[in-house]
Amino acid sequence: MRLWAPLLLCIVLSGCSVAWDERHHEATIVRPSNFKAGSGVIQSVGVLRGAREPGTGVDAEGKHPDRNLYRLLIHMDAGGVQTVDIDSSRFLAGEAVELTNDGRVVRVTGTTLNQLTNR
Repeated sequence: MRLWAPLLLCIVLSGCSVAWDERHHEATIVRPSNFKAGSGVIQSVGVLRGAREPGTGVDAEGKHPDRNLYRLLIHMDAGGVQTVDIDSSRFLAGEAVELTNDGRVVRVTGTTLNQLTNR
């Protein structure tokens, strides 16, 4: 039994990190000014209160209007920092993300397990 306990604990903890909805792993860059695509780590998340047009967004649960935008300060892997404003409150400081050419921020931390479970 002692040999199975660590394995069982790992399975239980990995199950807690699975997200079934792919929309939870990405956000749209709302103000796509001069950003450079690439990967990095979020250093901080700021809230831009009331910056979104009325009726254009919902909160993380998808129930109530969300008038806020969220500004990510990202330390890029290639060097330097940049900020982007996104439409999702689901990103936290310390997460690894990728900025894509088509104006999305995609979470890359822990996505391997999610891809395996969706097959």
